[in-house]
Amino acid sequence: MGNAPLKPCKHVGCRQYASEFGYCPEHQSDRFKFFREKRVSPSKLGYDRKWDKARKEYLKANPLCVMCGKPATEVDHIIAHKGNKALFWNVANWQSLCHSCHSKKTIRENGFYNVKDKETTETSCS
Repeated sequence: MGNAPLKPCKHVGCRQYASEFGYCPEHQSDRFKFFREKRVSPSKLGYDRKWDKARKEYLKANPLCVMCGKPATEVDHIIAHKGNKALFWNVANWQSLCHSCHSKKTIRENGFYNVKDKETTETSCS
């Protein structure tokens, strides 16, 4: 079985050959550029010290994932709050999830780990 032919780097203007994932070693970080630019900062969505304290208390009272029964590590908003403070802090809108179930739910709802339109989601909930 022979090696696959080398392809040019996907970085605009680069004349090097790609190694893994379509980029040369110098431009490997470009693979995630789209996600870095689109990802909304957790602090801009209201995830601050106040949230961290409330989250820990909720997980202590609700220690198991509601989907699979494993130990919960995340407090999920059942209905995405999208910057709505009332919905963000409504405990009835919270559920305990393990990391795996939370990741699956996030990908299913958002496409990829909180990558959304920044203009509609950059509002503080604190």
